[in-house]
Amino acid sequence: MKTNIKKLILAGTAAALVAPALTAANINLVTVGGNSSIKLIQDRIPAVVLTGSTLTVNSTNSLIFRYTGTLTNTSKTVQWDFNLTGGAAAILDLENQNSVALADKTLAKPNSVISVVAPQTVGIDPGTLEQDISLVAPLVYIKSNLAGNDLAGLTNITDRLAAYLEGSGASLPTAYFGGNPANTAIPADAVYFVGRNSSSAVRQVIDANIYFSGTAYNYTTNSSGQPILYVDSHGNPTGAGSGTEVANIVKTITNSVGTVAAQDINGLPTLSYEGVPFSTTNVINGTYPLWGYERYIYYPVGSGTLALTADQNTLFQALLSAVSNTTYDHTSSLFVNKFVSYADVNAQNARDPSIDGGPITSNIY
Repeated sequence: MKTNIKKLILAGTAAALVAPALTAANINLVTVGGNSSIKLIQDRIPAVVLTGSTLTVNSTNSLIFRYTGTLTNTSKTVQWDFNLTGGAAAILDLENQNSVALADKTLAKPNSVISVVAPQTVGIDPGTLEQDISLVAPLVYIKSNLAGNDLAGLTNITDRLAAYLEGSGASLPTAYFGGNPANTAIPADAVYFVGRNSSSAVRQVIDANIYFSGTAYNYTTNSSGQPILYVDSHGNPTGAGSGTEVANIVKTITNSVGTVAAQDINGLPTLSYEGVPFSTTNVINGTYPLWGYERYIYYPVGSGTLALTADQNTLFQALLSAVSNTTYDHTSSLFVNKFVSYADVNAQNARDPSIDGGPITSNIY
C-alpha cells in the first residue's frame, strides 16, 4: 500500500533552524526514524555502543536528541544525531535528502533510518538500500479505563471494525463495539479514535493490516479536556506524534480507543485482534498478526554518494547488534513483553519483509 505522507514541521522552530557547523568528531551520523524502540536505543547506546557518552535533547521535542562519546573499543569520537519523529516520513527524508531538525535546532540531511515500516509501503523502491532487521515490534489496540465509560464489554476488534473506527470521526456508538451505552445518542456515547499521524510507522503498519487507506479522524482534547479532532495548523486531520502521546490522550477521553507499539501500552487495557489477545507468545506462534519488522535502513558502504562510510557503518551496526543481542532481548525489562526477538519469530514463522501486513506462513510445517 502506498501512502502520501506530509512531513510535520515543528511549530515555532522552523525560523530558528540554520545549517549545522561541522564537528570535530571522527564519526558523524544522522539517523531518522520512528520512536517505537526509542527506549531501547537510549538504553543501549550509553551501555554498549559509546564510552563516556553525553545525551543532549532538543528543548521542544524529546524525540530529537544527540549522543556524543567515543565508539567502544576504539579511540574514535562520535556525534550521533537522532530525529525519531516518524518512521514512515523518515524513509522519504533519507531517499529525498530532506533536511531534518537536530537537538541543537540546526538542520542536517540524514544518512540512516530506523523504522518499522517497509520502504515499499511509502512508495520507495528499496533496490539500492540495505535493510537489516533488528527486532519485531508488536502493535496493540488500547482502550480507555476511565470510570463510567461504556467500553467494559469491548474486548476484541476485527479488521473491518478497526477500519470503520479509524475513519468514523466519532460517529459510531459504543454499542457497535460491544459497549453498554447509557445514552444511545451520538456523540454522547460515541467511540473516539486516537491514533498516530501519517508520518508514523505505527500508523502505516496498522493501516496495512486493517486495509485502511482513507482519512483517519484522530481525537485529542482541548484546554477544557473535551474531545476534539486532532488537526494541524491548517485544520487538516492529523494525529499524535508518539505512542506516549496516544496513551496519554486515551487516558483522558472516555470511550476512546488508540493504537500504540507494545512498549507504550502504559497500563491501559488491550484489545484482542480477530479474537486473538496480544502477547509476545502469540506473535511468535503466528496467531497475533499486528506487528512489523524494525529495519535499520541505509545505503551500503561504497554504493554511491549517499553511502555510509566504513566508520559510520561500524557505528550503525554496533547499535543494531546491541539491540538484537539475544541475551538482552530475553532479559531486559525494556524488551521482554514489549518486543520480540527476530530470531524467535523467524524460527516459527515467515512474513515477507517487503509487505507490511502481509500473510504469515509457518516455518515449522
